[in-house]
Amino acid sequence: MVFDFDVVIVGGGPAGLSAGLHLSRTGHRTLVLEKELYGGNLQHTGQIDDYPVYPDGISGAQLAGQMLDQATAGGVTLEQGEVTGIETFSHSRWVACSDGRGFSCGVVILACGSHYTRLGLANEDKLRGRGVVDCTPCDAGFFVDRGVVVYGSNEHALRDARYLAELGARVTLLAPDDDVDIRDSRFRVRRGVRLDDILGSDRVEGVRYSVLANGAQEQLPASGVVIRVGTEPSTDGLEDVVKLDSTHHIITNAQLETSAPNVLACGDVRSGAWQMIAVAVAEGASAAARARELLSS
Repeated sequence: MVFDFDVVIVGGGPAGLSAGLHLSRTGHRTLVLEKELYGGNLQHTGQIDDYPVYPDGISGAQLAGQMLDQATAGGVTLEQGEVTGIETFSHSRWVACSDGRGFSCGVVILACGSHYTRLGLANEDKLRGRGVVDCTPCDAGFFVDRGVVVYGSNEHALRDARYLAELGARVTLLAPDDDVDIRDSRFRVRRGVRLDDILGSDRVEGVRYSVLANGAQEQLPASGVVIRVGTEPSTDGLEDVVKLDSTHHIITNAQLETSAPNVLACGDVRSGAWQMIAVAVAEGASAAARARELLSS
């Protein structure tokens, strides 16, 4: 049977690009489908200090660019596309995209990654790109000498607050946790609060938040809002394709096989995976190795 591609990889982050590179280098026709930015969450990351290849650190955008260049040079086919369906047949798989395109293949690798959790506030989607920030490194330059609110208590929130402050934004970190230990003279910190509303009609003008200890509401003017309260796997629409765990991550066995035949998963989207770049890259290589075995069986 002749397929459009030997392997179709859903997701162009570190895991997907790693899998694609290893497959193409061994002569397998490989397609990587990415609905947003190649490099995935690397594009949302300022400085990376925990990737062993770069002991002095590297920016997320730089690392994403290098991975993309490697994949392209290795012969990977890259296409922009949002996957809306995957069908499995006895001897083939079919990957459908929202624009009507579809691709047949022998193996599918799900490397869909994760995305930042949204709060579901009224203006959160409406003002996205107009002050509500998804990609901090992409948009930080717009907020020099302007007020920005970062909401969250985790490392993502702290990292983005520092990055924005370093580039000249006037940053206030609103931390839900009352006991979070954050000490940085470059930005203000307000602990024990809940973000209730993003203010503005056409652009972000400020936020409204509640003090958890007494319920008092306060407002803070701002031109930008960054919400960093956690991450979620990007598995929407996969519920009927593969088995998911209680947190909607994809369940696999030790060989990265899902419940669907010849459908593998790797990286942040996989249940039990450590959310680290080095781990995603290694799992992408492992998924490629298993895909080669399945194609030759």
